[in-house]
Amino acid sequence: MLVPATFLVGTFLSCTNDLDKVAAVEVPASGPDRVTLDAEYYFSDSGRVSNHLKAGRIEEYATAHDRRTELSDGLELEFFDTKGEVTSILTARRGTIMQDRHRMEAREQVVFTNRKGERLETELLIWSQDSDRVYTDHPVRVVRGRNIMHGKGLLANADFSKYRILHPSGELYMEPTDTLAPDAEAQ
Repeated sequence: MLVPATFLVGTFLSCTNDLDKVAAVEVPASGPDRVTLDAEYYFSDSGRVSNHLKAGRIEEYATAHDRRTELSDGLELEFFDTKGEVTSILTARRGTIMQDRHRMEAREQVVFTNRKGERLETELLIWSQDSDRVYTDHPVRVVRGRNIMHGKGLLANADFSKYRILHPSGELYMEPTDTLAPDAEAQ
């Protein structure tokens, strides 16, 4: 009986924490305050869901001088209308939400599609939540049916139903019934 009791006492004595070793584990001050993996967030305005965000990794930084949320490992942001229907979808590899500036930047392989099936492709797109506008000064590619427009810079509303390419280039295919088609004036 002495052997099991000695073993039991030895087990309890060997399970002590060295507080100096525990205190030596440091978290860098510049690191995130919270990390969430495979996250989904819903944003609402006046009790109505306005956006749905999914990201592979979300890092939240809450420092007084740099409050931001870093999104990585892919992100998807859905925009909803007042009826709760999806009006547009923004995807990118990475992004940053700057809460104090009411702004989100989507970066790397950004694709923004609207309910009409029009598709914007760029490397940087900024969503200003205050004005509910999206914009970029980077090269853009807009696919609209069989039309492909290129340009440098774009301004659009948040649901991407109206947009303006700032320095456009490309070819447009016009239907004969289109009011802009050259033959439409002769009819």
